[in-house]
Formats: sequence, structure tokens, C-alpha cells
Amino acid sequence: MTTTVAIAGLTGKFARCVASVLQTYPDVSIRGFCRSPEKLPECLISETNVEVIKGEFDDASAVLEFVRGADVVICCYFGSPEVMVRGQKLLVDACEQAGVSRYIASDFAVDYTKIPAGALFPKESARIIRDYLASKNVAGVHILTGGLMETFWSEFFGCWDRNTQSLSFWGTGEEKWDLTTYETAAAYTAAVALDKSAVGVLRFRGDRKNMLEIKEIFNEVYHAPVHLVALGSVKELYKEVQELFNNNPGDVMRWAPKCVSERSLAFWIYTHPILQMFCVLVHSTRSPLR
Repeated sequence: MTTTVAIAGLTGKFARCVASVLQTYPDVSIRGFCRSPEKLPECLISETNVEVIKGEFDDASAVLEFVRGADVVICCYFGSPEVMVRGQKLLVDACEQAGVSRYIASDFAVDYTKIPAGALFPKESARIIRDYLASKNVAGVHILTGGLMETFWSEFFGCWDRNTQSLSFWGTGEEKWDLTTYETAAAYTAAVALDKSAVGVLRFRGDRKNMLEIKEIFNEVYHAPVHLVALGSVKELYKEVQELFNNNPGDVMRWAPKCVSERSLAFWIYTHPILQMFCVLVHSTRSPLR
């Protein structure tokens, strides 16, 4: 029996990774939703098991057409708060109306369930949509993958400087990061989409390393030295992020990268000292994420 997987935001990089993985499974039909289908690669849209519906994120009728008849909907939106909140709410409402049983939210990020309410968090939409799903007759699925590896090495994140071949960090350098590549996260997502019993919060990771370990691996693979640059303590990090936020809360691109350290939860630990006990337990158990 064919399983129809609907992917919202199909032109995005992660969405296309998920679609590519799904194409390796038998008896899977892919339905994509995007505003610019012409941006999709020919190798994807030419497949007989791929259907693409054109529409804007806030076009309720197009959204309903997109989800109708699907077995599961995966949201791969990435954009403004309006897209991430209003756009996802429209998808969830359409799922409920059309009888789609599961909705995979556009999370694919750090484990925000461990971040206290009121603490700065650049992807507040994740919590909003999780609460919204809880009020609907649609099973919510939340895939938490830690930091995405490609983002970690990007200029946006501010850790890696290719010109000086250096890695910058806050804290001691021993704080652990859960990191997952786009392709691995997409493989997890595809498997979850095809498992009808997979609901709720699901935690995955590709690997878990600190900056000191990343430096060693880099040296081993590339036979080139990496310089570690300590930017300051966690306390100093908190102060800087808070100042950036207070000066311009809307400039997420400036303060957001500094408060994403998955397992160390560096920024939020300082804000809420009670989390220090939690992190000691996490580091001592070393148990893998599910």
C-alpha cells in the first residue's frame, strides 16, 4: 500500500534532502508544496511518484488541497515568525480538517523542551506549535536533532573562521554539542514519517563532541592545525547576548547564534542555575538520544 508523504516548503535544502531519502523507499508517494516549483531540480519533479502543488504559505485553500489525502505532513518551513507560526497553524488546521493523523513540525533543532520558559530562544515558534498541536486532533511529531552540522561550520554560526583556520567558543571548550548533518537528519525524518507509531518528541543525533575533540578530529582528517579561540566565560556570554537582545530584539541574526549550544545549554544554564544539576547528570550518564 502506497504511503503519501506531504512536504511543505519543498524548495528548501532540508526538504529536498528528505524527499531524496524518501525516494529510496518502495511504495512512497511524495507531494510537495511551495511557491516557486520552478526552483526544484528536474531530477526530483520528473519522478512519477512526485507531485508538486504551488501556493503561498497563507493560502488556506491551497494548503488544504496540499494535505488532503496525505498520510503524514512534514513541515520544512524556515522563515519569519509569521511563516513559522501562522503558516504552521494553517497546516495543522488543514490536517485536522482533512483527517491527516500526524504532523511533523518544523523543529529539527536543539532540545527546546529543556529550555525554561522566559529564557531567550531564537525559535520560539517551535514551542508555540507544539502547544497548538496539543489542542488539536492531530498527533504532533517533534524531531530534535541538535545543531545541524552545516550550520555549525557556516559563517552565520560564528564558530569557524576559515581565514584564520580557528574555532571560537564560549566556556571551557569541554561543553558537549549534539550535531547532525542535513542528510542524517533527513534520513531520521523519512524513517519517522513512514513509521505510523512515531509520535511525540523524538531525539536523534549524528554525534556528540566538544570543541577540543572537534579540533583533534580536524587535525587527524585534514592534517592541518586548528586554532582554538576562547571568547570568554558563560557568564560573559550571557551578558553579551542579553545586551544584543535588549538593543534590538528583532535582530535575531545577531543574538541567536550565540545562544545555541545543545547539550551544554551554556546560555540557559547561566540564566537558570537549577539547570546546572541537570547538565551534570546528562554529562555523567552519556546515554544516547533516542
